[in-house]
Amino acid sequence: MLKEITLTMKNETRDNFGTTAPFSIAVLEKLKHSGFQYVQVKGFTSDKRLDYMEPRYLVLIPMKELPGDQGEIEIYESINSKLLVDWATHPRDGMDVLVSYNKKS
Repeated sequence: MLKEITLTMKNETRDNFGTTAPFSIAVLEKLKHSGFQYVQVKGFTSDKRLDYMEPRYLVLIPMKELPGDQGEIEIYESINSKLLVDWATHPRDGMDVLVSYNKKS
């Protein structure tokens, strides 16, 4: 059981932190220009464990559309939201916000 949890955590870390870049206005504009409509928001601790209560990092996963399956409900934000503009305008203001280039839908 512990081995399964460890493998899941390693896979999650690899999947979300494999290829990331700091979030900025230029990145946000590039995502919009590329046709992305949403980002999935994932929170991680300083040791890169998934955690939404006290995250150290936020990883944004660009998506062109929301998943249709109710089992895939997560935290999503519209690419045009004021929150994303604020995060892009004020990098490192509280926590690191990164964009993942691994999983794009």
